[in-house]
Amino acid sequence: MTTIMFRVNRGQAVTISWGLALYQQDGRKDHFKYLNEKLMKKAIHIIAKTTWVVFLTLAAFAVNAQEKYTLSGDQVIKVSGTSTIHDWDMVAKSGMSGDIQLKTENGVITALEGLKLTIPVNTLKSGKSSMDKNAYEALKSKANPKISFELVEVLGITPDTVKVKGKLTVAGTSKLIPLEAKYIVNGNAVDFAGKHEITFTEFKIDPPTAMFNTIKTGDNLTLSFNTQFKSAR
Repeated sequence: MTTIMFRVNRGQAVTISWGLALYQQDGRKDHFKYLNEKLMKKAIHIIAKTTWVVFLTLAAFAVNAQEKYTLSGDQVIKVSGTSTIHDWDMVAKSGMSGDIQLKTENGVITALEGLKLTIPVNTLKSGKSSMDKNAYEALKSKANPKISFELVEVLGITPDTVKVKGKLTVAGTSKLIPLEAKYIVNGNAVDFAGKHEITFTEFKIDPPTAMFNTIKTGDNLTLSFNTQFKSAR
């Protein structure tokens, strides 16, 4: 409570509390009433202005609020390539982790940010242990045990496709790459599917070889994915 104190005729003290005229004296009733009304109007104006600002802030937050979705359910990350004797695939179906901030409306993504995805190198399997060993050595898995992708920029969103730019890190080398994915919103889950072409050499990796270099792996690779992210709701 703010208090105003001043003196009137003959040294008499008069005290007025904020918003209330508590004392009337020496025919000054109208003066106190005027002062009281003026203070009340000012207080009401301040309260109304503050309330409006708070309302607009909360409204903006509600409009722009995004929800966290976490990698969940069945996942497939595949690396495909060629060699001098046959084409090959290495597939990861477990061990990945990731999350993303999404906003959806009527089955359509309207905003996204904060995507992070991590894949342990040793979860990639070809079905042939000797090939897996050569691949892990080429990917320098002991020093760099994880492959990661982190969103940098959203390039576009349509009712069934997202286009982004992100930082892909493989074998300790990071590159900015564009990535396009189809998506389907299903309740509290969003499924993404897509692929992207890279090369061993752009990530400073020597393509693996076998049998005393008689079997050589091609430089070109295709990364493909089918992933699902779910919200907690």
